Amino acid sequence: MDAAHTSQRCPRCRHTERANRPDRDNFQCRRCGLAGPADVVAGVDMRDRARSAWVFVTAPAPTPWPSSGRGWMRPVTVPS
Repeated sequence: MDAAHTSQRCPRCRHTERANRPDRDNFQCRRCGLAGPADVVAGVDMRDRARSAWVFVTAPAPTPWPSSGRGWMRPVTVPS
């Protein structure tokens, strides 16, 4: 998993900017105001990235569409 910009990206609003990290130890989002230790914010961002990747990998395969004219895909007849 790529860790690029995790300490500059806000886990709340997803705003990424170098100015979000005013110094080595602190994080403060310039858009929504979320603030905290930079390492904790980076860890939360990495956790969220891992969760979204895990859901994508473990999602069940989509079910095939029903064949034409069967199931819920019936032709609609509109009276004229």
